[in-house]
Amino acid sequence: MLWFGGWPMAREYRVGELAGQTGVTVRTLHHYDQIGLLRPTGRTEGGHRSYAEGDLLRLQQILTLRALGFPLRRIGEILDRPDFDLVASLRIQRGVVRDRIAHLQTVEAALAALVEAHLATGRWDWDLVFAASVAVAAGTNQQGAVMDAHYTPEQMDRFAAVAERVGSEEIAAVEAAWPPMLAEVHAARAAGLDPADPAALDLADRWAAVLERTLAGFRAEPGLVEAIGENYRRDAFAGGDGAPSSDDLAFIEAVNAAR
Repeated sequence: MLWFGGWPMAREYRVGELAGQTGVTVRTLHHYDQIGLLRPTGRTEGGHRSYAEGDLLRLQQILTLRALGFPLRRIGEILDRPDFDLVASLRIQRGVVRDRIAHLQTVEAALAALVEAHLATGRWDWDLVFAASVAVAAGTNQQGAVMDAHYTPEQMDRFAAVAERVGSEEIAAVEAAWPPMLAEVHAARAAGLDPADPAALDLADRWAAVLERTLAGFRAEPGLVEAIGENYRRDAFAGGDGAPSSDDLAFIEAVNAAR
């Protein structure tokens, strides 16, 4: 940081410097500029892109959200919202990354045990093969295990029938829609957003649209819809990835009540 007249002046970076500091290619930074996702704060006298420290924070958010699977268009929508809270977003991202690290560490330990046993004996230990398979599948199956704990076998069979009707592509699309929606709600709650604020009303409308899409396959299963609602009302899935909490639901209810 430079100093001028006793006051600090923020450092600025040319595109090549920013690329070198962050590991992002210059071509990627140019692309982000072209699509409006990360526009440089200024330009040098020679017309070169000049990035300020605020741009570094935005780039960090872009890279982290991208690594978590968010598409670039959605990242731009999240970061450009007037109620976006950087600290709340970072906390949410940290929690997601921490969960993934824990899962990957479990997988790494299982694979290490499998390889070491093979090197020591010259044969494969099938118990360790099974253990490695279980470790890898654990992340995928975690949500299913949580559901098993809160729904009857009959209800689980009905869930399977709904999934078959809806199809894997639609299920994947719905599952991908919830994390960014929850991140926005968490950020709105952390920022103390007034439920009557137009931004909160817009957020509730988009929540309703995602919820409607989620429940579309359950129209012929009103009993399942009620069971799902009851589990969320009592916070049965608290702490789970992609699961709204009772506080999230209360916030959306407050927004709808403020209309």
